Amino acid sequence: MSNQAIRAWKAFRVDRRGQLRFLFRAHAGTSVVPRGIWVEAKARWVREGAAGRKYRAGFHCFRNWQAVLAFQKQTKGKYVIREVLVADLHRKPRTRAGSWLARRLYVPEKVGQ
Repeated sequence: MSNQAIRAWKAFRVDRRGQLRFLFRAHAGTSVVPRGIWVEAKARWVREGAAGRKYRAGFHCFRNWQAVLAFQKQTKGKYVIREVLVADLHRKPRTRAGSWLARRLYVPEKVGQ
């Protein structure tokens, strides 16, 4: 896919102080989501579970609202969804919710920005 920034949606959790946090893995040593700047995923191979297939690391996101709704149904609405910008996108292998992986991520400082 292109390195051009495109609109997508990403799931986050919100801590007690109202800060957005990454769901599974920390970025740059913290799970707090940096806002208003582009961040880049580490160039490495990861796998799901002990025997899962390897794939390139990236920020999980959704390209369309139907995938967001499917994810929200699977997770019973447990997470907040925010509109983000992503770049260098590729499809995540073996995804039930239609996830994509982005090498670069931009989370606006304010919702709707």
